[in-house]
Amino acid sequence: MKVCCIVPAYQESRAIDRVVTLTQKYCDRVVVVDDGSTDGTGKIALQSGAAVLTHSSNQGKGAALRTGFKYALENNFEIILTLDGDLQHNPHSIPRFLKKIFEGYDIVIGSRYTTQSEEMPFIRKLSNLITTRALRVFFKIPVTDSQSGYRAFRREVLARISVRDDGFAAETEILIDAQRAGFRIGEVPIATNYGDEESKIRASRDTFRWIKTLSRNLFYRPRLFNQTE
Repeated sequence: MKVCCIVPAYQESRAIDRVVTLTQKYCDRVVVVDDGSTDGTGKIALQSGAAVLTHSSNQGKGAALRTGFKYALENNFEIILTLDGDLQHNPHSIPRFLKKIFEGYDIVIGSRYTTQSEEMPFIRKLSNLITTRALRVFFKIPVTDSQSGYRAFRREVLARISVRDDGFAAETEILIDAQRAGFRIGEVPIATNYGDEESKIRASRDTFRWIKTLSRNLFYRPRLFNQTE
């Protein structure tokens, strides 16, 4: 099965070469979506062997995922992984995701709560706890780490659902749509490396957008459609 890894990246010049080099060991193609970086992220990724898709300005993680998913579908990849470009996600965990997909799951989430969650900054841990609990209560989504961006998808999932939000709320939308469509969602444990990198999440803005996304999906069930439409 052809495997593609999508790496949304904004100002990740310090780590993107290592991310690409390590990830290439497990995937047929690594695709870096340079989301308007001004620090040479795209150039370094290209030199490291990745395919690079470029946004002329910073549009947000959801927009970067949408661009990467469209590429993966158009190029007939059967399994699509996503991981961050700052090396918080260890590429050596990729075989765990693939094994879970081969067991019959359609989406696999990397959970930080089974290994080194004590290293997660408190504000992220609190936010994740609240959002994950809300998704369990309102949408019956069986995950412990809803905000993890380390994921694997069968192409059938991305061919059916849409990514509407341009920001971090897109990852919540994906889970809600996939659960409603009847796709099987599973988890694998991952270790996460938190360094001195600056989080791209902006607490007030992204919290508001997440609440808006949750509210909209509670009362409105959007049409599921192909990413390439």
